[in-house]
Amino acid sequence: MPGAVTRRPAVAVLLVLVALGVVLAVLRLRHGPQDDSAHPQFTREGSTIVVAEGAPLMARLHVQPVEASVLAHGLRVPATVQAEPRRSYPILTPVTGRVIRTDLQPGQSVRKGDVLAVLASGDLDQAYADLVKARAQVTYQERVVRRARDVLSIGGNAQKDLDAALNDLAQAQAERQRAERRLESLNSRTDRDGEGMVHLLAPVDGLVASTSLAEGVNITDPTAVQAVILDISRLQIDAALPEDTSALVRTGQSMTVRIPAIPGRVCSGTVSSIDPALHADTRRVVAHMLCDNAAFDLRPNMFADAEIAVPQPPMIMIPKTALLMNNDRLSVFVQEGAPRHFQRRAITVSYDEGENVRVLTGLKAGERVVTRGAILLNDND
Repeated sequence: MPGAVTRRPAVAVLLVLVALGVVLAVLRLRHGPQDDSAHPQFTREGSTIVVAEGAPLMARLHVQPVEASVLAHGLRVPATVQAEPRRSYPILTPVTGRVIRTDLQPGQSVRKGDVLAVLASGDLDQAYADLVKARAQVTYQERVVRRARDVLSIGGNAQKDLDAALNDLAQAQAERQRAERRLESLNSRTDRDGEGMVHLLAPVDGLVASTSLAEGVNITDPTAVQAVILDISRLQIDAALPEDTSALVRTGQSMTVRIPAIPGRVCSGTVSSIDPALHADTRRVVAHMLCDNAAFDLRPNMFADAEIAVPQPPMIMIPKTALLMNNDRLSVFVQEGAPRHFQRRAITVSYDEGENVRVLTGLKAGERVVTRGAILLNDND
């Protein structure tokens, strides 16, 4: 079969050509020019990693200096809502007497000038009588002065008589002023028949915290507190500081307070004052902050959670992206000497601060650390 005989040499030639191509390809791979990417990106010189000059790796490394930062750490302590001492108003009766009328109840809302109670008092009757007498005396002395002037003008008496009349008028006017101030201090109002009643008035807008006033009660001690009005438009937060952390807190530091009973209710401000001594029963120091309460949603003695921003000593902060795990230890790459020279440095860190961590040991401020791309230098030695 001549056709079969002629095809066999052609197939043999094709196989030889394929084999020759494979050999040439292998020789080209072994001895031909290599791609630049085959060159090592870095080498080791002892403990130092040296990035090759012009290596693309260098452009992928982000290096930045380490800085010492002063951050505030939140100190969380229990707290309570209290009435501000300067906004607690005790109600005393200026005189002794009997309560004629009162509708005062604990928890009641009052406005400044509202009548809390009305008292009938013999002391007030006497004060009113003194005022009537003083006014009458002034009227009489004014007539005496006019008469003395008239007589003096026609030569009927001496100048000393007019001077004496003027002196008596001045004394009468002073007595009238004293009687008027006395009645004013009693918060008195008079009805049509001239009989006075003492009206106890609310000094501010607020809530009745307590009261012992009742109709028909005889008040015999003017120095006894009969009611307490609280102005709760602004309240005081009392944060209880443990003895071992009380020295960290200073006036002016930021405080944030949350009220568990009112979800989402937050009060922010600064520490206004700190008690000078520990409370003997709790062994705690109380720090105070003022809190606006325009909505009147907070009440005294509510529980609260306070967080005080306490500054920490300067700490080294680095991004988390700089951290590498090496043999169960954290490390970073530090730029040493030349820009392309890096050394692995073992470090210890504390708790997280967002995207950064605090470095306790292993780094100093001013050193330059690889913050991004450090994994590319990780040779796991």
